[in-house]
Amino acid sequence: MALVLKINTVDRSSWVDWKSVTKDEGLTKEPDTLAFNIKETPSKTIPAVGATVQLLEDAVKIFEGTIVDRRSLVIGGVLKGYSFVCKDLVHEFDKTLVSKAYNNEAIDDIVADIVSTFTSGFTTANVETGLPTIDSVRFNYEQPSKCLQKLADLIGYDWYIDYDGDIHFFNVSNNAAPFDVEDDNGKVISDSLNFDQNIIELRNSVIIRGGEYLNNLTDTTTPDLYEADGNQRVFTQIYRYSNVEVTVAGVAKTVGIDNIDNPASFDCLYNYTEKAIKFPEASKPTAGQIVKVFGDAHIPLIAKVRDQISISTYGEYQGLIVDKTIESIDEAHTRAKAELTKWADGAYSGGFRTTQTGLKTGQYIRVNSALFGVDSYFKINRITARANNYGTLEYTVKFLASGELTFADIMVGLLSKDRQNISVADDEVIQRLEVFPETVTLVETSVTATKTSPPYKWGVAANDFDWNFGTWS
Repeated sequence: MALVLKINTVDRSSWVDWKSVTKDEGLTKEPDTLAFNIKETPSKTIPAVGATVQLLEDAVKIFEGTIVDRRSLVIGGVLKGYSFVCKDLVHEFDKTLVSKAYNNEAIDDIVADIVSTFTSGFTTANVETGLPTIDSVRFNYEQPSKCLQKLADLIGYDWYIDYDGDIHFFNVSNNAAPFDVEDDNGKVISDSLNFDQNIIELRNSVIIRGGEYLNNLTDTTTPDLYEADGNQRVFTQIYRYSNVEVTVAGVAKTVGIDNIDNPASFDCLYNYTEKAIKFPEASKPTAGQIVKVFGDAHIPLIAKVRDQISISTYGEYQGLIVDKTIESIDEAHTRAKAELTKWADGAYSGGFRTTQTGLKTGQYIRVNSALFGVDSYFKINRITARANNYGTLEYTVKFLASGELTFADIMVGLLSKDRQNISVADDEVIQRLEVFPETVTLVETSVTATKTSPPYKWGVAANDFDWNFGTWS
């Protein structure tokens, strides 16, 4: 195994203290990092922050990124040196923020547009096509990597940028590791396989509180109808409306804008902020008349999804996602179901050490261990590579079967609170979706078509069917 480290495309392998080399590869929500030390000598030009670094293993590029941190240090008590931390291509990918709304577009088209519009030098050759269409999604000055992560979360997909700058956006179930792990197949360093299971982060009932969606209500479907008492001039509604209409006793009324239009010019005025219709004294409804308010209702979006299998096993554990950028029921249900996929069984994880190459975070690896009584597929969520000496890397691989809360999850949640904060009203209506396992068997039988002879048609010739001379049967 031969390792080569290049700085600004020049081979600097002889400069590097190989025992200090550490490559850390997390899930796509976290950038890959590479760390190494260099001893200072008169013959070396110490690289600056912003320099490009590549690490190759047997001529295969296993890292490319940018030096983002350089620190001075003392090596061996007498020598001056520098430690470097490099961040992968996500550093360049996130240079420009995304501010755009997408409506009724396929997810693969949204990914392609984000990459072409808001980044430079990246490609999308490995983005799966034919992905679902979503009603709406909005990004408010967010990093492109966070936008792709949100799109992936919506449908339970994963993504990453390879070291050639191409975006991979894929179904996690189609991303298989190059080898299986068994007790004695030589892929795992002896005694390194381990497992851990916990339900600390168990969530099998997820509530999504999104923004608002529009629902056109008519005079026959609106819940905003009131019987006047002859004195009341202000009627407060359940929903806010766009294109608001008002009828009194079935008669349409002219509607102006409160605090803007002249009350004398309209039958009533609408106040969007107060959710209220206001009648001038001269045109207020008389006792017993029915006042109806309708139009495009702005309905707060709240949906609840539950995993019945997990609930029957552990009891119900609820979780909440608040994100006002979710603006359709389908989007809310999809987001909740993706969350259940991660968390309905708690966290079931493990790891091993290996010298085998070819593993990548996001891959699904089969672990077949008679010792632990396990034969299942797990998702690789972290790989740490360390150089034991010049030319040798050992990989510590972590995998999981469901969710795991990371520091990156916590920080992303904190930093995005200003985009997601929502006030929750007492009169909101929840959309519930229950998830049940169901097996469906389809049987297809070919049927030979037969033709009735002779065919009949309207007309006057032989075999034609004339008016008033026959009946349908």
